Amino acid sequence: MILQGRLARLSNRRRGVVAVQVTVILVLILGFAAFTVDIGALYNARADLQKAADAAALAGVSILTSDEMMRVRAGTGDTGSMGSLLTIAKSRVDTVSPLNPSYGSPGMYIEPADMVPGWIDMTSNSSAIQTGGLEENYTAISVTARRTAEASNGAVQFLFAPVLGSTFGETTATATAVFDDRFGGVRVTQTGAGLLPFTIHKDAFASELTQGGDQYSYNEGANAVDGTSDGIREIRLYPYPLSGSGYSEGDGNFGVLNIGTGNQGVDAEVVQIQNGVSAGDMESEVGTSILTFHDDAGYASTYDITGSPGLEATLKSALSDKVGEVVGFFLHDNVVLSGANATYRVTGLRYGRVMAIKLTGPPNKRGFFIQPTSYVGSEITVHEDAPSSGGLLGRIVIAR
Repeated sequence: MILQGRLARLSNRRRGVVAVQVTVILVLILGFAAFTVDIGALYNARADLQKAADAAALAGVSILTSDEMMRVRAGTGDTGSMGSLLTIAKSRVDTVSPLNPSYGSPGMYIEPADMVPGWIDMTSNSSAIQTGGLEENYTAISVTARRTAEASNGAVQFLFAPVLGSTFGETTATATAVFDDRFGGVRVTQTGAGLLPFTIHKDAFASELTQGGDQYSYNEGANAVDGTSDGIREIRLYPYPLSGSGYSEGDGNFGVLNIGTGNQGVDAEVVQIQNGVSAGDMESEVGTSILTFHDDAGYASTYDITGSPGLEATLKSALSDKVGEVVGFFLHDNVVLSGANATYRVTGLRYGRVMAIKLTGPPNKRGFFIQPTSYVGSEITVHEDAPSSGGLLGRIVIAR
């Protein structure tokens, strides 16, 4: 009996020890489980912040493709133009970021100091945004979204970790969006801004970009063109002297291209002005609808496209319907005459808003006037070794 009593007491002690051990282990297991759940929530919040930062950066950088940024680049903007642009950029950020919820929070707010404009070294995959230098060279905006105790969004509140003495976690995410203007080529489609069958010598375009007239302005709210200056010079796209350099007024109404239409005359040109150059038109003319002016290695390509002079006044009605619209046109660096026809060596592409059509009267007063714009259509391709287009066309992308 004494032995049985001792064995019973020993068994009870063992059960007590096991119970304590199980309790301790369960606490540890539950603690680690709770810690895992809350750490998972923190990682989820970090992923949500990255989405919010990406969207906000893309919204903010879009202001760097605006007409006002064109004035900053041209040096004709008002004092404080960049400050006004950044105010608009912050407004766009504040419109987009609340649409992106984060764990425990219905939408994000970006602190004013967490939107940083500047430029980045596109030849590096990791360089941070730079804020020094001329504002006219700004191409990027960096945005940081925060879930910290000091930020408006607050920290991520833990559900289970408080039992281990940790009540909240903090995390941030940063995105840098850039207007990459290293223009490489274009996929000719019937979407986006229509490509018109016009070309101008690249030297003439460059000259008028800085020395052209400034007679018109665009009222975005009314979608109308006014006869007042606005700090963005116009380009006389057509008619233009033969090559834009070394020729005088009256040397010919050159600049209309026959893209896939042969020499069919005004009817074919009117259709392309109304509808834009199609992929089929381009394929018929040069064998492809994907034009590559600079490849990944930076090598330049050109395309020979035929053209016809003498269609001037007959195009007025079709072009007048385009006033206020953004359209694409071509650049060339050489033209070879062959009787009544010409062959242009096309080297690039640009976009502009149609401002005025004056195709009658004295030669020095006539013109199809466009105002250059920054264009970021999805059909544009960029290449890392292509030269800068000077902020005239490219893609908006997340670079960091």
